[in-house]
Amino acid sequence: MFSFAKKSVKRSLSLMASKSAELWKIQTLNQLRYKFNALREGIEINKSEKTVLFNLRRNIHRLEKGLSYPTAKSVFAEDYVTATVKLLSVGLRTDELDEHTICWATSVLSLYFQVVQETPIIKEAKSTFDELLLKLGDSYKKDHVPYLSSKRPDLNISYSELMNLSIRRRSVRYFEDKKVDLNVVKQAYDIAKYAPSACNRQSFQFLFYNEKELVDKLANVPGGVAGYTLPAVIVVVGRYDGYFDVRDINAPVIDASLSIMSFLYAAETLGLGTVCINWPNLPDREKKIRKLLDIKSYEFVIMMIGLGYPLDAGKIPYSAKRPNENVLLFNERVKDNSI
Repeated sequence: MFSFAKKSVKRSLSLMASKSAELWKIQTLNQLRYKFNALREGIEINKSEKTVLFNLRRNIHRLEKGLSYPTAKSVFAEDYVTATVKLLSVGLRTDELDEHTICWATSVLSLYFQVVQETPIIKEAKSTFDELLLKLGDSYKKDHVPYLSSKRPDLNISYSELMNLSIRRRSVRYFEDKKVDLNVVKQAYDIAKYAPSACNRQSFQFLFYNEKELVDKLANVPGGVAGYTLPAVIVVVGRYDGYFDVRDINAPVIDASLSIMSFLYAAETLGLGTVCINWPNLPDREKKIRKLLDIKSYEFVIMMIGLGYPLDAGKIPYSAKRPNENVLLFNERVKDNSI
């Protein structure tokens, strides 16, 4: 009798745990439904070739990596060079491509066809590309190709200067009553755009707002902004139409975050204070911001940035950071000693 009761209790507990796990999954999926829907729709759009920008940028990046080898292979990229030329052709026809992408793509493809040996596939792709070049004319002839590391701009800032900038850049929450001009934000993004990006896609956007009524409404959506007023706000939006597989679910978040940090440092050098505003995955917040902004079905909010000119009398939280030895681990946490 006791054994039977014990087994019955175990089955009941197991069933309860199973139901609890399923309930947790349902609740989690509900909270993340906007992001998952964006991922699904983005991949569908990408595969349908309704947009070619990001796939072209990915393929040009792949070609550039091949051309950056100490000695480039005599034949490579046969499996995607035809598609790459087609993407360029479609993008030019639909006027989807920006000037920078066109110059980069034509430069890299020109070098590629100069370097590789002509196989039947490469010869046909080159013929199509040559026709495109004739239509483009000389205006897009640029030298946007791999170059020697020694040709990079001189390094004219020191480690201590960078450390000083890093310490100075704190989250500012109290600002002067002064409007933030778009041109200053453009200057900051001119630096941020050079942050690393997976296959150089840069599949994200910075949406900048400085009209008080809209800024106030946006600042109230995520929460955590009570007690201070923002002169301007940036909503950073990730785009999943740049990807063809669920494996890249984190890519636009990582890429945008790298760019954001560069933007924050750049803004500091221009006299702007910034504060990072966390974006919670809560359906009601998603619904609110999508009522305020035209966020596409394949897009999702990554985070927000408040910015303005710091008030000298405003206080900055100390925000002690974790010590190096707790975060930067040296040859630790290795499970397989045979590696």
